[in-house]
Amino acid sequence: MSESEQAGIDLQFEDLAELFVKMGSTLSPTYLHGSLTGVLSAGKRMTQEDWVDWALDQMAPTEEIQEAHVTVIQGLYFKTLAELQDEGLSFSLLMPNEDTPMVDRLEALSEWSGSFLGAFGATGVVQETSDMPATLQEILEDLADIAQVDAKSAEDLSSAEDDYIAVAEHVRVSALTVFLEYNEPPANPDDADATVH
Repeated sequence: MSESEQAGIDLQFEDLAELFVKMGSTLSPTYLHGSLTGVLSAGKRMTQEDWVDWALDQMAPTEEIQEAHVTVIQGLYFKTLAELQDEGLSFSLLMPNEDTPMVDRLEALSEWSGSFLGAFGATGVVQETSDMPATLQEILEDLADIAQVDAKSAEDLSSAEDDYIAVAEHVRVSALTVFLEYNEPPANPDDADATVH
């Protein structure tokens, strides 16, 4: 399967969550996606083998890994990178669907933000936040605040839908902004196409 075919795999949160359970992993797809996005946003890239090893290390599966499992995990990498690089800004957060209780969606958004920050920081691309542009400092501070949200203590979840959508979009745009800051686009699209075999 080529990179473009893997990037085109339709990966939904629920499908991945079911797969993770089958693999004997307690990790949330949201956490893995946030971590991956953090690494890619820092400008780091991994070989397919390194990515699968890294992902499985985080997932800590207890069941035997099948080739089909590896294909899906590889697809997550290529799909995420392709969306981040897409000029149409198609990148989306891997979140539970809208039928999921609001408290669970808020927790997933908090978890995504935390795992993004943790992985981005672990790459070492930024030694001191004071070295960053003020806009990026604000973004990371916002994500840190969102990562600490306690959905269970929210007083009124019935009116939280609009707030959730707004915050999720803020997180999505924030991740794209960080990605664009630390990732140079191809100098010439024709050159980029020429390297694909």
